Amino acid sequence: SVLVTSGARSDPPGGVVLALDVDGVLLDSHRGGRGPWTQALAEDCGVDAARLQPVFFRKGWRDILAGRIDIEVALAAAIGELGWSLDVDEVLRRWFEADFVVDHEVVDAVVGWVAEGARLVLATNQEHRRAAFLRERLGELLPVSGFAYSAAVGYLKDDPRFYPVASGLLGLAPHDPSVVFADDSLKNVETAREYGWTGVHFVRQADWRAEIGSALGRVVRLA
Repeated sequence: SVLVTSGARSDPPGGVVLALDVDGVLLDSHRGGRGPWTQALAEDCGVDAARLQPVFFRKGWRDILAGRIDIEVALAAAIGELGWSLDVDEVLRRWFEADFVVDHEVVDAVVGWVAEGARLVLATNQEHRRAAFLRERLGELLPVSGFAYSAAVGYLKDDPRFYPVASGLLGLAPHDPSVVFADDSLKNVETAREYGWTGVHFVRQADWRAEIGSALGRVVRLA
Protein backbone atom coordinates (compact mmCIF):
# COMPACT_ATOMS: atom_id res chain seq x y z
CA SER A 1 0.00 0.00 0.00
CA VAL A 2 1.06 3.60 -0.42
CA LEU A 3 0.43 4.65 3.14
CA VAL A 4 2.80 2.85 5.45
CA THR A 5 2.27 3.18 9.17
CA SER A 6 5.09 2.09 11.43
CA GLY A 7 4.13 2.02 15.07
CA ALA A 8 1.20 3.59 16.85
CA ARG A 9 2.35 7.21 16.90
CA SER A 10 -0.27 9.81 17.65
CA ASP A 11 -0.23 13.08 15.73
CA PRO A 12 1.67 15.87 17.53
CA PRO A 13 -0.09 18.95 18.86
CA GLY A 14 -1.13 21.13 15.97
CA GLY A 15 -0.75 18.22 13.51
CA VAL A 16 2.72 19.32 12.35
CA VAL A 17 3.94 17.12 9.50
CA LEU A 18 7.46 16.95 8.06
CA ALA A 19 7.27 15.68 4.47
CA LEU A 20 10.66 14.81 3.01
CA ASP A 21 12.01 14.01 -0.41
CA VAL A 22 14.36 11.00 -0.50
CA ASP A 23 16.99 11.35 -3.24
CA GLY A 24 19.06 14.46 -2.63
CA VAL A 25 17.74 14.93 0.90
CA LEU A 26 17.81 11.75 2.99
CA LEU A 27 20.12 10.10 0.46
CA ASP A 28 23.27 11.65 -0.98
CA SER A 29 22.89 11.33 -4.76
CA HIS A 30 26.62 11.99 -5.19
CA ARG A 31 27.41 9.08 -2.84
CA GLY A 32 29.92 11.02 -0.77
CA GLY A 33 31.88 12.17 -3.80
CA ARG A 34 32.04 8.73 -5.43
CA GLY A 35 29.83 9.75 -8.34
CA PRO A 36 26.46 8.35 -9.44
CA TRP A 37 25.40 4.74 -9.00
CA THR A 38 26.08 4.09 -12.70
CA GLN A 39 29.77 4.47 -11.91
CA ALA A 40 29.52 1.62 -9.41
CA LEU A 41 27.69 -0.51 -11.98
CA ALA A 42 30.40 0.18 -14.55
CA GLU A 43 33.15 -0.75 -12.11
CA ASP A 44 31.42 -3.89 -10.85
CA CYS A 45 30.17 -5.26 -14.18
CA GLY A 46 32.65 -3.87 -16.72
CA VAL A 47 30.03 -2.04 -18.80
CA ASP A 48 29.72 1.52 -20.05
CA ALA A 49 26.79 2.45 -17.82
CA ALA A 50 26.59 5.94 -19.33
CA ARG A 51 24.98 4.26 -22.35
CA LEU A 52 21.85 3.77 -20.26
CA GLN A 53 21.06 7.47 -20.63
CA PRO A 54 19.88 7.47 -24.27
CA VAL A 55 18.33 3.99 -24.34
CA PHE A 56 16.68 3.96 -20.91
CA PHE A 57 16.44 7.22 -18.98
CA ARG A 58 15.74 9.55 -21.91
CA LYS A 59 13.24 7.17 -23.49
CA GLY A 60 10.62 6.85 -20.81
CA TRP A 61 11.89 7.55 -17.32
CA ARG A 62 9.05 9.91 -16.42
CA ASP A 63 6.52 7.31 -17.55
CA ILE A 64 8.27 4.74 -15.36
CA LEU A 65 8.22 7.12 -12.37
CA ALA A 66 4.53 7.81 -12.96
CA GLY A 67 3.75 4.10 -12.93
CA ARG A 68 2.78 3.90 -16.61
CA ILE A 69 5.66 1.61 -17.64
CA ASP A 70 7.15 -1.25 -15.60
CA ILE A 71 10.82 -0.70 -14.90
CA GLU A 72 11.63 -4.36 -15.53
CA VAL A 73 10.20 -4.21 -19.06
CA ALA A 74 11.97 -0.96 -19.96
CA LEU A 75 15.29 -2.01 -18.45
CA ALA A 76 15.21 -5.42 -20.15
CA ALA A 77 14.67 -3.69 -23.50
CA ALA A 78 17.57 -1.31 -22.82
CA ILE A 79 19.92 -4.12 -21.76
CA GLY A 80 19.00 -6.03 -24.91
CA GLU A 81 19.60 -2.99 -27.09
CA LEU A 82 23.01 -2.47 -25.48
CA GLY A 83 23.94 -6.13 -25.89
CA TRP A 84 24.77 -6.60 -22.23
CA SER A 85 24.66 -10.07 -20.69
CA LEU A 86 23.31 -8.74 -17.40
CA ASP A 87 20.19 -9.89 -15.58
CA VAL A 88 17.54 -7.21 -14.98
CA ASP A 89 17.08 -8.11 -11.32
CA GLU A 90 20.84 -8.07 -10.77
CA VAL A 91 21.14 -4.60 -12.29
CA LEU A 92 18.27 -3.34 -10.12
CA ARG A 93 19.81 -4.85 -7.00
CA ARG A 94 23.21 -3.28 -7.69
CA TRP A 95 21.54 0.04 -8.56
CA PHE A 96 19.45 0.23 -5.40
CA GLU A 97 22.29 -0.81 -3.10
CA ALA A 98 24.86 1.53 -4.68
CA ASP A 99 22.41 4.45 -4.60
CA PHE A 100 21.50 3.95 -0.93
CA VAL A 101 24.00 6.35 0.63
CA VAL A 102 22.39 7.89 3.71
CA ASP A 103 23.14 11.43 4.78
CA HIS A 104 23.43 10.69 8.48
CA GLU A 105 23.50 14.38 9.41
CA VAL A 106 20.04 14.80 7.86
CA VAL A 107 18.75 11.59 9.42
CA ASP A 108 19.95 12.69 12.86
CA ALA A 109 18.24 16.06 12.46
CA VAL A 110 15.00 14.40 11.36
CA VAL A 111 15.06 12.07 14.37
CA GLY A 112 15.34 15.16 16.56
CA TRP A 113 12.40 16.91 14.89
CA VAL A 114 10.26 13.81 15.26
CA ALA A 115 11.23 13.59 18.94
CA GLU A 116 10.00 17.17 19.30
CA GLY A 117 6.60 16.24 17.89
CA ALA A 118 6.69 16.31 14.09
CA ARG A 119 5.06 13.47 12.19
CA LEU A 120 7.37 12.20 9.43
CA VAL A 121 6.14 11.25 5.97
CA LEU A 122 8.03 10.75 2.72
CA ALA A 123 6.96 12.22 -0.63
CA THR A 124 9.19 11.03 -3.44
CA ASN A 125 9.45 10.31 -7.16
CA GLN A 126 9.94 6.54 -7.36
CA GLU A 127 8.80 3.57 -9.38
CA HIS A 128 7.35 0.59 -7.55
CA ARG A 129 10.45 -1.61 -7.18
CA ARG A 130 12.72 1.01 -5.68
CA ALA A 131 9.89 2.39 -3.57
CA ALA A 132 9.53 -1.00 -1.89
CA PHE A 133 13.29 -1.13 -1.31
CA LEU A 134 13.38 2.37 0.19
CA ARG A 135 10.31 1.80 2.33
CA GLU A 136 12.04 -1.13 4.00
CA ARG A 137 15.52 0.36 4.33
CA LEU A 138 14.47 3.85 5.44
CA GLY A 139 11.90 2.36 7.79
CA GLU A 140 14.80 0.78 9.68
CA LEU A 141 16.39 4.21 10.19
CA LEU A 142 13.47 6.56 10.72
CA PRO A 143 9.98 6.53 12.29
CA VAL A 144 8.22 6.97 8.95
CA SER A 145 4.46 7.14 9.39
CA GLY A 146 3.52 7.62 5.75
CA PHE A 147 5.04 7.07 2.31
CA ALA A 148 3.64 8.46 -0.96
CA TYR A 149 5.52 7.96 -4.21
CA SER A 150 4.90 9.01 -7.79
CA ALA A 151 4.21 5.60 -9.36
CA ALA A 152 1.47 4.94 -6.81
CA VAL A 153 0.09 8.49 -7.00
CA GLY A 154 0.17 8.53 -10.81
CA TYR A 155 1.96 11.88 -11.10
CA LEU A 156 5.42 13.30 -10.44
CA LYS A 157 6.01 16.02 -7.87
CA ASP A 158 6.40 18.79 -10.45
CA ASP A 159 2.78 18.11 -11.44
CA PRO A 160 0.15 19.93 -9.33
CA ARG A 161 -1.99 16.79 -9.42
CA PHE A 162 0.53 14.94 -7.24
CA TYR A 163 -0.27 16.84 -4.04
CA PRO A 164 -4.01 16.33 -3.55
CA VAL A 165 -3.66 12.61 -4.27
CA ALA A 166 -0.63 12.27 -2.00
CA SER A 167 -2.38 14.22 0.76
CA GLY A 168 -5.32 11.84 0.63
CA LEU A 169 -3.09 8.78 0.71
CA LEU A 170 -1.10 10.19 3.63
CA GLY A 171 -4.19 11.09 5.62
CA LEU A 172 -3.47 14.83 5.43
CA ALA A 173 -5.99 17.62 5.18
CA PRO A 174 -6.20 19.27 1.73
CA HIS A 175 -4.05 22.37 1.17
CA ASP A 176 -2.60 22.06 4.67
CA PRO A 177 0.09 24.70 5.48
CA SER A 178 1.12 22.69 8.55
CA VAL A 179 2.87 20.27 6.17
CA VAL A 180 6.52 21.33 5.93
CA PHE A 181 7.86 19.87 2.69
CA ALA A 182 11.61 19.77 1.99
CA ASP A 183 12.89 18.86 -1.46
CA ASP A 184 16.12 19.54 -3.36
CA SER A 185 14.14 20.41 -6.52
CA LEU A 186 12.99 24.03 -6.51
CA LYS A 187 10.30 23.21 -9.08
CA ASN A 188 8.82 20.58 -6.74
CA VAL A 189 8.94 23.02 -3.81
CA GLU A 190 7.21 25.74 -5.82
CA THR A 191 4.49 23.30 -6.95
CA ALA A 192 3.94 22.15 -3.37
CA ARG A 193 3.69 25.77 -2.21
CA GLU A 194 1.06 26.45 -4.84
CA TYR A 195 -0.94 23.57 -3.37
CA GLY A 196 -0.67 25.08 0.11
CA TRP A 197 2.17 23.18 1.75
CA THR A 198 5.01 25.06 3.45
CA GLY A 199 7.88 24.39 1.07
CA VAL A 200 11.58 24.49 1.89
CA HIS A 201 14.16 24.23 -0.89
CA PHE A 202 16.78 21.84 0.50
CA VAL A 203 20.31 22.80 -0.47
CA ARG A 204 22.95 20.62 1.15
CA GLN A 205 25.59 23.37 1.03
CA ALA A 206 23.26 25.86 2.76
CA ASP A 207 21.94 25.93 6.33
CA TRP A 208 19.12 23.48 5.64
CA ARG A 209 18.83 22.57 9.33
CA ALA A 210 17.99 26.15 10.29
CA GLU A 211 15.60 26.58 7.35
CA ILE A 212 13.59 23.43 8.08
CA GLY A 213 13.66 24.09 11.82
CA SER A 214 12.44 27.64 11.27
CA ALA A 215 9.60 26.43 9.02
CA LEU A 216 8.54 23.86 11.62
CA GLY A 217 8.62 26.57 14.27
CA ARG A 218 6.42 28.89 12.20
CA VAL A 219 3.91 26.11 11.61
CA VAL A 220 3.76 25.32 15.32
CA ARG A 221 3.10 28.97 16.17
CA LEU A 222 0.35 29.19 13.57
CA ALA A 223 -1.36 26.01 14.72
